[in-house]
Amino acid sequence: MDSSDRALLGVAGIVGALVVAIAFAGGVLFGFGESAARPIRLLAVEPLTWIVIAALVVAVIGNAYID
Repeated sequence: MDSSDRALLGVAGIVGALVVAIAFAGGVLFGFGESAARPIRLLAVEPLTWIVIAALVVAVIGNAYID
């Protein structure tokens, strides 16, 4: 596996983990009968979330290309 494959796999892992975490947290916070779009809307308006996601993506891509 070369560095671009590792970077792509790492970014896909981050996105997948975030989707699972959002679904679980939304179910716990708002009840599993509520709309799934509500926690995603809350995530979209929180700027700190985007800073953390960007830092994770930069770390994964940097790690893939350093090795």
